[in-house]
Amino acid sequence: MAITMDEIAKKLNISIATVSRALSGNGEGVAEDTKTAIHEIAEKYGYQKRKSIGKNVAFVIDKNLFNLSSQFYTGIISGVEEELIKYKYYFQFNSVERENFELGRINLNFSDLAGVILVGAYNEGFVLKLRELGLPMVLVDEYIPSEDIISVMIDNTDGVLKACKYLHGLKHERVAYISEEKNEATAYERYYGFKQAQEMFGFIKDDNLITECTGKINDGFRAMERILNQNKVLPTAVLAYNDIIAIGAMDAIKQHGLAIPKDISVVGFDDIRLAKEVVPALTTVHVPKRLMGIISVQRLINVIQGKKDIIRKILVPTELKIRKSAATATG
Repeated sequence: MAITMDEIAKKLNISIATVSRALSGNGEGVAEDTKTAIHEIAEKYGYQKRKSIGKNVAFVIDKNLFNLSSQFYTGIISGVEEELIKYKYYFQFNSVERENFELGRINLNFSDLAGVILVGAYNEGFVLKLRELGLPMVLVDEYIPSEDIISVMIDNTDGVLKACKYLHGLKHERVAYISEEKNEATAYERYYGFKQAQEMFGFIKDDNLITECTGKINDGFRAMERILNQNKVLPTAVLAYNDIIAIGAMDAIKQHGLAIPKDISVVGFDDIRLAKEVVPALTTVHVPKRLMGIISVQRLINVIQGKKDIIRKILVPTELKIRKSAATATG
């Protein structure tokens, strides 16, 4: 297998950007001895220079994230594939374990790679390495605030506010919130939206009504159990970071002998297929997942074609889907 720029950089203990400049023919700012060493290793190990415009688009996703929320991400993938076909590009799927986000572990065909779409890519170092290679890229469902990289994001804060406005209209005041761990932008924005809603709609502020968990159904179950066990006065409604957590919370509520929505209303976020199938059907914030995939391809093509003045952060609007899991507060 031919050597990559990342591997050359590691051999010489230099940055990928330096390797990229030397091999591109530019070489500006690269010392002559370093440039010579780079070309010698590239020739020895058969480095294949990337074509100026390839026909493959790599789709890269955190493997654990995909396993946890495949119903959500398959919608994005559907949009990406559909739009790539229109532009006559090929879809190249890559899932990588979060702790092993290294260029060498991804089957990227650099010799014919037009660009990269990264979904939920929370490894900032990996994203910046790809950018150093000069590859056009778009982030989906994630962004790096300090970097000028095109991102297609859900309007998370607005989506949470829509859900909370609905609960306020149903006379709920004691509203609980189950967050995803707040170590990435999406979780923080949804949490921020809930904190805003507390002020806007006069929800009761109580630290025992807010907890967080990872994105598994069992974790949603345990998070809801904590809320039920820690509060002498139970919430009349709970909003969850996503539908998976909401479904886990629903199981915990039922096991405590409580009825949904008579005793506690439940609202989710994302509107995965399973949200319609649980009993009662889950009221949730709908995310246009397919549209996110389509937009990400359109923005990537714009970059590949060298278009200027491209909007760097695109917020995709949400819509509240009202079903059977929320009702007027009785407490």
